[in-house]
Amino acid sequence: MSLFLSLLPTSLLAILVLIQWHRIRRLGGRLEDQAEKRRWIEERTHHLEQELAALCNASLGAGEHLLRLEKQMQRLADRQNALEMRAATERPYGRASQLIDRGAGIDELVDTCGLTRGEAELLVMMQRGVA
Repeated sequence: MSLFLSLLPTSLLAILVLIQWHRIRRLGGRLEDQAEKRRWIEERTHHLEQELAALCNASLGAGEHLLRLEKQMQRLADRQNALEMRAATERPYGRASQLIDRGAGIDELVDTCGLTRGEAELLVMMQRGVA
């Protein structure tokens, strides 16, 4: 019995050491898992940062393209308005010129083309003076 009592503390110590060693191995495995997860997260974060940068560049390019298109549309709208205004002012004079060629008088030009009497007289003088 004295041998048993003398080996008991050593046996208990050995058992405690084995338990702690098992815990340390288990924690080491967890630590390796956490390190692997961390590496994966870092890689994923890096990939997402690259994608975000690419999207930002694409967005910037699209914004610049949109601005160019808006400016072009504004120039086209301005040009169309100018052409419409010019056509509106030229239309009565072109029609008046045709009527003068057919022998229309000043009163007919005023009534038909919406010209003032002075405009009609000037057109008749210019057209008949040339002819």
